[in-house]
Amino acid sequence: MSVKGTDVKTKNMKKTLILLFALFCLSSVNLFAGKPLSVKSGEISVLKKTSIALLEIDYSSTKVGTLTLDEYLKKRGDDFVRDWPQDKAKAALYFKERFNSKNKGMQVTTESTDVTYKIVIHVNSLDMGNGAGTFLPFSSAKAGGVIMTGTIGIIDMKTNEVVCLLSVNEVKGLGHPSETIRLGLMYFELATTICKLK
Repeated sequence: MSVKGTDVKTKNMKKTLILLFALFCLSSVNLFAGKPLSVKSGEISVLKKTSIALLEIDYSSTKVGTLTLDEYLKKRGDDFVRDWPQDKAKAALYFKERFNSKNKGMQVTTESTDVTYKIVIHVNSLDMGNGAGTFLPFSSAKAGGVIMTGTIGIIDMKTNEVVCLLSVNEVKGLGHPSETIRLGLMYFELATTICKLK
């Protein structure tokens, strides 16, 4: 066998070992990553009761990086400020539709009707992601997706008591070129994750 052929095999073997090591490191990070959703207090079983809950998403304390949400929208432009009420309503529908299709008990509504509970999603921080991640070859479907951290309170409307409080730790949606759709896909993932809680 020629020396040249041996050099090529050695280089290929080194590349393979480096790739395997990188994959091992990535899977280890995922293995030790925290849960995206956990129960802080109360009983998650409230979601299994047949009932209607009003969905509310609270952005009053939201930070996007170091900016408040209002500052972020103003920085993006007048059209972002103008379109925000419509965009956040569209994004909330992703949560509502997914939650109602996956959950067997409680159902959510965005209309102020006669409801037993209220689900309030307090959004503390948002990483709005980017549209470029969806075009990168070999990237995951979540590349560029919106990431949210916050809490979710489930409130009994008769007593005004929080009967269940969930902690949201970096729930991430799928990537998409549209920021509104990326936000909606994060809420889709959040609803999916809530419905898996036992």
